[in-house]
Amino acid sequence: MHSYEVIFILDPALGDDGVDAAIAAATGVVTKEGGEVAEVQKWGKKRLAYEVKKRREGHYVFLRLQAPVKAVAELQRHLNIAEPVLKFLTVLAPAPQRKFGKAKTPATIPQETRTNDVDADGLAVDAQDDTPGTRGTSLGPHGAASGTRRTGAEEQEA
Repeated sequence: MHSYEVIFILDPALGDDGVDAAIAAATGVVTKEGGEVAEVQKWGKKRLAYEVKKRREGHYVFLRLQAPVKAVAELQRHLNIAEPVLKFLTVLAPAPQRKFGKAKTPATIPQETRTNDVDADGLAVDAQDDTPGTRGTSLGPHGAASGTRRTGAEEQEA
């Protein structure tokens, strides 16, 4: 059995009894087909983003259930046929991951020796001979060289 989340929107003209009856019918379909409803949330009457079946509002209902595929197919068939249902959406929910024991810490990775270092001005310096590398090149946040373009005045000054 898989975990599913179902959201459906009911006709705003329904009273509380009508909403409860529609929820009971939907949960009855799931349990009849061998599934179980884990959670039911009534989100209340909300304004829709656009008209659906000439309605601007609807009662939102959320169901979380554990059911076989056959039960979900039957629920979707029921929601398509049921007159007070304006719209519905069924989503396969990701299974919760269980953690057993202590969490493993990642092994410490030795830091690689870089061939380029940075001097006090932020310019690249070759680590082997301590002479300035390409002027105007500074190391980026991930150690990659990012060059800067020099103007004519800066070239004459250097």
